[in-house]
Amino acid sequence: KSRRMAKNYFSLIRVSFLLMACFSPLLLQAQNAKAQNSTYAGNFNFSIGLGSNFYSKSTLKFLGSGYDFSLDDVALWQNSPAFSMPDFSKLLSNQYNISVGYNIRRGVNLSLGIDRLKYGIKPGQSVFLNGYVSSEMDTFSNLSGQYTDELINLDSARIQFGSDVGMSFVSIELNLMQNLYRTKRRNFVVNAIYGIGAGVLHTNSTFNFGGFEESKSSLSGFGVNANAGLRFEFFKYFYVQPNLSASFLDQISVYTHQNAAKNTVSHFFGAFNSSISAGFIIYLKSKKDCDCPVWN
Repeated sequence: KSRRMAKNYFSLIRVSFLLMACFSPLLLQAQNAKAQNSTYAGNFNFSIGLGSNFYSKSTLKFLGSGYDFSLDDVALWQNSPAFSMPDFSKLLSNQYNISVGYNIRRGVNLSLGIDRLKYGIKPGQSVFLNGYVSSEMDTFSNLSGQYTDELINLDSARIQFGSDVGMSFVSIELNLMQNLYRTKRRNFVVNAIYGIGAGVLHTNSTFNFGGFEESKSSLSGFGVNANAGLRFEFFKYFYVQPNLSASFLDQISVYTHQNAAKNTVSHFFGAFNSSISAGFIIYLKSKKDCDCPVWN
C-alpha cells in the first residue's frame, strides 16, 4: 500500500511538471521582476491534488413513487482508494481536487476550486427504518407497509445509495496567506494558508432498492468549508501543499431516476478531508527589490 501511495505522489509531481511546461512562456515573462513574492497582489496559482475523505453519519430520506422513508444514523464511507492517482481516461469518475487562485491583494487569495468526492453507504450495517413502502415496490426483500424504528440490515434489504461515479463540490474560497519562513533569495518559502469557502454540489448518484438500480446526474445542494494548510514553495514557482479541511454538505435534492422527477434522496452530513497538492505560481507584476511594510 505504501509503495502504491508513493507511486501516486510521484505521478502527481510528474503531472505538475507537465503543466509547468505548458505554461512556461508565461513564467518566462516574469523573469524580469527584481523580487518575487508569492503573496503579492496580482499573482496567479494553479494546483491539482489527491485526497482522502472521512464522513459523519447521516439520516437519509428517500422519496419516490411508491415509497417515502428514512434511514437513521447511516454510516457513510469513501468507496474508492485514498490518494489514488486519477485515471485521466475516465475523468468524471475520479477523486481529486483542482484549484485556480488569484491574489486580490497582498496576503489575500481568492480561488475557484473543484473537489471531486466519492462516497456511499458503508456495507454491513443495520439501521432504523421509518416511513412507508408500498406492497408492490420492493419485490426483493418484501418491505411493505408503515414502519416505525424498524431495525433492518441494509445488505439483506439490498438498499444502497452513493456517488459511485462522483460528487463535485464547486466552491469559491477566500484564503489568507502568512509567511512563516523564507530564504534570502526566496528559493524556499513556507506560507501558512487558511480560509473559508462556499459552493454548490453536483452529484452523480446510484440508488439500489427493490431489486432495481437507478442513476441520475443533478445539481443537488450546497456546502460550506473551512481549510488550513502549509504551502512549501521551491525556486519561486513550484509548490507542494498539504491541507486539511472540514465541510458541511447539504444534499437538498439528489435526483435518482432519469424519468421520475419526484424520485429524490436528501441528507445533511459532514466531511473531513486531508489532501496534498502540487502547483505553480505565475507572477504578473514586478515589485521593488524589497519586502517593505505598507503604511496607510
